[in-house]
Amino acid sequence: MTTVGLVLARGGSKGILNKNLVLLEGKPLLLWTLEVMCQAKCFNSLWVSTDDDNIAEHAEKGQANVHRRASYTATDEATSLTAIQEFLQYHPEVSIVCLVQCTSPFVKVKYLREGVKKILSDYDSVFSVTRRHNLRWTEGNDTKPQNFDPSNRPRRQDWGGDLCENGMFYFTRVSLIHQGLLQGGRCGYVEIPTEDSLEIDTPLDIIIAQEWLHYNKRQSVSILGYEN
Repeated sequence: MTTVGLVLARGGSKGILNKNLVLLEGKPLLLWTLEVMCQAKCFNSLWVSTDDDNIAEHAEKGQANVHRRASYTATDEATSLTAIQEFLQYHPEVSIVCLVQCTSPFVKVKYLREGVKKILSDYDSVFSVTRRHNLRWTEGNDTKPQNFDPSNRPRRQDWGGDLCENGMFYFTRVSLIHQGLLQGGRCGYVEIPTEDSLEIDTPLDIIIAQEWLHYNKRQSVSILGYEN
């Protein structure tokens, strides 16, 4: 059973230029992710699929192998599934793929280890989720509640909330990917706390991530007794 960790990191990001190499604490997002994947020690090999020379260079610094992805997998319209399928054409030995998103900077070793433990215990796909307490309404002029009763609005402390994908990672058996599915069969999930589920999509997300890192550092110093 060969399990690989895969990061898709194309060079043509539009919302944030060179998003996969955005610096947090002076370190590119890609290297934050690869360090955690290496530390998890639950993959037979690590790969970065990219069309960009600079990203490829950083991938090698992060001890990952580089897959030079085909141009059709690196367009704005191309799906992650397409890029994974193209990668697998060159790696028929792979049984399980773990797609890890390097724009989720707070992925942790324990989350990846929980995911691989589940996928190896008779699940077909396992992915990361976060519990949200959002009251959702339909779109349109005549909007209606989707997940609650307005006459009995739930209090946050009395409501379990909804489990929502956060995109941090997806473990999938290759047999599913060949069927055109990233999730399917017996599905499992790893629940990620809200504070670790941030995804870098906008400049504001970068600011929030940086401030969260600073906050955690201050808390660590305080706990050690160096601050009052």
